[in-house]
Amino acid sequence: MDQIVKSLSQSLSLPEPAVRAGVGILLNFIKQKAGGTQFEAMVGLLPGASALMSSAPAAGASGDASGMLGGLLAKAGSMLGGDLGGAAQAISALQGAGIPLDKAGPLAGGFFEQAKSVAGPDAVDAVVKQLPALASLFANK
Repeated sequence: MDQIVKSLSQSLSLPEPAVRAGVGILLNFIKQKAGGTQFEAMVGLLPGASALMSSAPAAGASGDASGMLGGLLAKAGSMLGGDLGGAAQAISALQGAGIPLDKAGPLAGGFFEQAKSVAGPDAVDAVVKQLPALASLFANK
């Protein structure tokens, strides 16, 4: 994971600690929404991924304005019966970790591309296919 974090940090011009937290938040979001054996298999093929997830800030834990926006979006999404809430909390957590909104998509896209080179495309694609909304959520690759 260190090489993936360093590469993303350089390509996105973001500090490594922010990228490290961002990738952990992304993985925790995916685990919450997809989970299961395919997710665990992918994480098992990415050395250091579990530790990164454990050290990531929790989605929705931010007390700043972006956290409040995430909370409002979460409530609006749940009122509409959708899952906007989880995505909004993940985006809010990314912002709280220092990932600007315009870099969230490139962070996710870059992570998945690099994860494929480590874990293999089949393992990563199996997880991504479980979350069709993920592609639209992080479409700014």
